[in-house]
Amino acid sequence: MSYDYSRPAATAKRLLTRFGAAATMRVKSGEKYDPETASMAATWADYPCTVAVLDYSLKDLAGTLVQAGDRRLLVAPDVAQAPQVGSVFVLPDGASVSAVRVSTLAPAGTVVLYDVQARGA
Repeated sequence: MSYDYSRPAATAKRLLTRFGAAATMRVKSGEKYDPETASMAATWADYPCTVAVLDYSLKDLAGTLVQAGDRRLLVAPDVAQAPQVGSVFVLPDGASVSAVRVSTLAPAGTVVLYDVQARGA
């Protein structure tokens, strides 16, 4: 018998909507040649998302890959594109941070939450 994780996913979305804030996730969607500069320019796609922005505690910094200033983003599961390393998040305070690690909480294949370690871009 399999557990239906759609309700925990809906609960995560509801809690993030209530206690988080709207943000924008930018994902590199390709490159385009710019004849004026004779170089390749990245093209980006923007996706609205809901995030809760948290700071890492001092115990998380000791002896790990987490650096001072890193932020932990809990991203709602209903974002149209899954976050990936290199995705840039424009946070509610206007700061831009780049994803350096992305973990997906997806028991039984149902995405409940994205846990993103982000660093100043």
